[in-house]
Amino acid sequence: MKRRDFLKSAALSTGAAALLPTLGYANLLKPSRGEKVPKGPVTLYFEFRIPGNKRDDLIRHMRKFAKKAEEKRGFLSLSFKNMVGDSTMVKNYPTELKGVLKSAYIDAFKQDRLPLFYALFVRFASYGDLRHSGLHKEFAKLMKRYGALSKNYSEGVFITVAAGDREKIYNTPEQIRHFLTHQKDYPIDDLVTVNNHVSIHTKDKAIFNKESAALLKIAQDTFRPAPGDPDYNPKFPNGMPGEYQTRHYRKAVTTEILQSAFSDGGKTHYLFHGTWESVWDHENSHIDPRFRSAVAKLFPYLLDLPVEPFYKTLILKNRG
Repeated sequence: MKRRDFLKSAALSTGAAALLPTLGYANLLKPSRGEKVPKGPVTLYFEFRIPGNKRDDLIRHMRKFAKKAEEKRGFLSLSFKNMVGDSTMVKNYPTELKGVLKSAYIDAFKQDRLPLFYALFVRFASYGDLRHSGLHKEFAKLMKRYGALSKNYSEGVFITVAAGDREKIYNTPEQIRHFLTHQKDYPIDDLVTVNNHVSIHTKDKAIFNKESAALLKIAQDTFRPAPGDPDYNPKFPNGMPGEYQTRHYRKAVTTEILQSAFSDGGKTHYLFHGTWESVWDHENSHIDPRFRSAVAKLFPYLLDLPVEPFYKTLILKNRG
């Protein structure tokens, strides 16, 4: 299934329609003619939906899946996440509506209007290790357990263009491998994951990666109140906790730009993946003029409007 179609089905499915499999499929696990396999670390990524009454069973089997993954050659990390809501600021909603969708998917599920949606990231040292692991086949077997709703999941191989945390920015393959082996979204910390989905023409990939990396640095380094703000307090070097009533926000815990390793009919897909201490930190960051100025440089390249769900991490495994 094409990722954009998958996310549209998440947004549009209601009632009984949500129990039907969606149509269309694009396998992004192998190179097309003329494409090369990526060098350096890679991510095996899945999006899928499961009937709500199967959640406990899914988590139990996903823990077994994670244990198998840890034993595979070249394994770096795994994170399994439950979609809970959607960003409003990325949609350029009026500021007074910020955060209104922060728990939209969970709220809809509780009212029997949507199934539960999940994302799974499995990181490997190389594409060869990923293919050798056979985990894409293991995942396909697992999905059969949950019936028609779960069959049309989305899958793909992604490379990390750049990443960052509160200590530094990671650009080289060696740095990125370190970053992927030290993922920080532990369930016990109750962080919020964002996963912004966009697509561009593959021909624009080089310039888009450059501008995206610049945006990542802005997103990773900025916070409010900052030096020069009238309410700046040096006791809060990473910013103050965001709230609905304020424009304060703390630095992102981590940020990452993931690019699909293989093209999809002339398109290249991206995940702008990061973790924040709260929904309000994330939403307020998108109001900041510094962020808006940087993101404006990306909009001419986008083929689809951004879709940026919120997730909570359920399982995290780092190598060793």
